Amino acid sequence: MAQRETVKVVEPFVALLKHRGWTVKNFHGNQYQQGVPDAYIMHPDYSPRWVEFKVIEPRKGSSGAVHLTDAQKKTFPVWHANGVPIYIIAATDLRGSDNQGKRERLYKKLFEKPNVLFAMSKRSQSLLY
Repeated sequence: MAQRETVKVVEPFVALLKHRGWTVKNFHGNQYQQGVPDAYIMHPDYSPRWVEFKVIEPRKGSSGAVHLTDAQKKTFPVWHANGVPIYIIAATDLRGSDNQGKRERLYKKLFEKPNVLFAMSKRSQSLLY
């Protein structure tokens, strides 16, 4: 996880998860864990989930798309095809009380269908079928 990602998105969202009773196990990518999502989250009342955190950088001329690493582009379709729920939590910044609404909206996404397909390119999605 990049420092920028950790400060802007991961720390505020993980704080919300822990406040709501989730256990969060962070995974840090290395040569043995390439393509593994950033965190595995567990709650006594809900099924576990994998979460990938991304910072959306607002840039002029940018679509604000979420970019997966090459390893994630290979791994995520396989995990998804085998029923592993991966959720992408992406935002420009989740810090501060003025972003509480954003954190809540993203938290609610954890109770919808896994959204990893939205972040995959058409080529990666084609590996599913």
